[in-house]
Amino acid sequence: MSAATILVSQTRYNLLATVRAGSAIALGIVMPVVFYLGASALFGSEAMGGDTPVEVRNAGETADLRTFYVGGFMAYAVTYAAFVSLLPDIVDIRERGLLKRFRGTPLPLSAFVGARFAIAVLITTIGVVLIAGLGSVAFGVSTPASAITGLVVFTLAGTITFACLAFAATSITRTQSSAQGLSNGVGIILAMTSGVFFAPDILPEAVRSIAQFLPLEPLANGYQSQYVTDANGIGLDARNLGILAAWTVAAVALVALRGFRWQPRQQR
Repeated sequence: MSAATILVSQTRYNLLATVRAGSAIALGIVMPVVFYLGASALFGSEAMGGDTPVEVRNAGETADLRTFYVGGFMAYAVTYAAFVSLLPDIVDIRERGLLKRFRGTPLPLSAFVGARFAIAVLITTIGVVLIAGLGSVAFGVSTPASAITGLVVFTLAGTITFACLAFAATSITRTQSSAQGLSNGVGIILAMTSGVFFAPDILPEAVRSIAQFLPLEPLANGYQSQYVTDANGIGLDARNLGILAAWTVAAVALVALRGFRWQPRQQR
């Protein structure tokens, strides 16, 4: 059996398992979409001052908070699909001994990882498309044709970065519950400080300075740059992509140094 056939087969298996479990769909699609609609309806309303233009770092201004939220919650969807739901899932199948059984089959690590990445890309893409579509239908926030390339690039780059971080974090978590706590805690902190729920200018300067170098803020900024008023070009900021690349390299280095564990870490 060829490597491509193994990858396709493993991806199909993981897709069926993901649909049956439902947690990745809930975290990567349903939750970001619901939060986006709720935040836009409440905080983006004219009564709450949501009609004021919002600054996007090094790119310009979005027309209002609802437009700003489109890019922010796209990044939120990527984080939750590729990190918050993926990390506990990998730890769970490891601690249940499923990875150990896989290790005894011809399944290579590259096929296992590739299938997980493929599912993460699929879920994040659905989340991003839904948010863009609902933004247009519910709030009149249209996605310019020129932004499509940028959205594709940041969706792929963000998914790769956060999925790599999820695999790296499996080396420091022993149980599914600890993985859930870690992933949710990290996800919430990043979202609160990275221009997802709030416009960055209302955060303390110290927080903004640190958040610029964390993985979610550059991703959110990259998405939001596609929606600034009078945007031109594809809006691929080298700084944003560079920070995402640096986090990806750091995650891969951690996996390389500590090794990917197939065996359960808890005593049985």
